[in-house]
Amino acid sequence: MPTKKALFVLLVTIAISLVAIPLVYYNIFIFKRAAREVPAKYKVALVKWFPFSEDNSLKEWEEKIFKGKVVYRIEKDQSLSYVRATSERSASALYYKIKLDSKKREPVISWKWRVEKFPAKTRPENLETKDEDDFAARVYVIFPAKFFTKSKVLEYLWAEQLPVGLVGTSPYSKNIKLIVAESCPDKQNGWRTQERDIISDYLKVFGRKPEYDIGAVAFMTNTEHTGTSADAMYDEIELGHK
Repeated sequence: MPTKKALFVLLVTIAISLVAIPLVYYNIFIFKRAAREVPAKYKVALVKWFPFSEDNSLKEWEEKIFKGKVVYRIEKDQSLSYVRATSERSASALYYKIKLDSKKREPVISWKWRVEKFPAKTRPENLETKDEDDFAARVYVIFPAKFFTKSKVLEYLWAEQLPVGLVGTSPYSKNIKLIVAESCPDKQNGWRTQERDIISDYLKVFGRKPEYDIGAVAFMTNTEHTGTSADAMYDEIELGHK
C-alpha cells in the first residue's frame, strides 16, 4: 500500500486538475448492451463505460507510481477482453478523472474482476496494519476536496482470507475507508461482478453523505510490502446514476 504522503499527492493531483480545467460536460446514455451481461441490481443511466475492448483502451487512464511499476496491459481471450495487472514487488495505480454528482444524484459503480494469484503473506490478513498491506485487486472511488486533507476515498478490496463485508480504516489515513468486496479463501479462479451503491457504502463507512462529488476512480494490484507477486484482471468498469 502506498504511503500516506503518496496517497495525498495523488489526491492533490486530481483535485487541482478538477479545479483548473473547465467544467466537464457529459452526456448520460441509457442503452441496451448486446452480447454482454447487464447488471441486475440497478437500472443505471450510464455516464462512463470502460469495456477495455481495444488495444489502446488504457490511453485515457493515468498512472500513479508508488513503488515500482505494475504491468497493466489489454489481453484478449476468445470473445473476452480485459486489463491484466501483474505486480512483482511493485505498486502503481491506474486512475481516471471524472466529475460525478454525489450530492444531488445517486451514483453507482460496477465492474468485473478476477484474481489468479494472491500476494504471499506470512501473517493473517489485516485491514488496518501497514505490514504486508498487499492485495491482489483494489478499486477506488475518490472524492477530492479543494483542501486535500478533507478528501475521502472508498476502497474496495479482493481479499484472500478476510470475510466479505468487513470494513476498516486505512492505516495511512482515516479518510480512506476499506471494504472487503470479495474473498476467495479456496483460490478458485473465476470472474465476479461487483455492483455498488456508492452513497450507501459511503454512509456505512463514514456515517454521513458525501460532502464532495466524485472526482476519480482507480484500480491497483500491489505487492511491494510482501516482496512477492500477484496477478489480477479488471473489466467493464461502469459509472452512472440510479
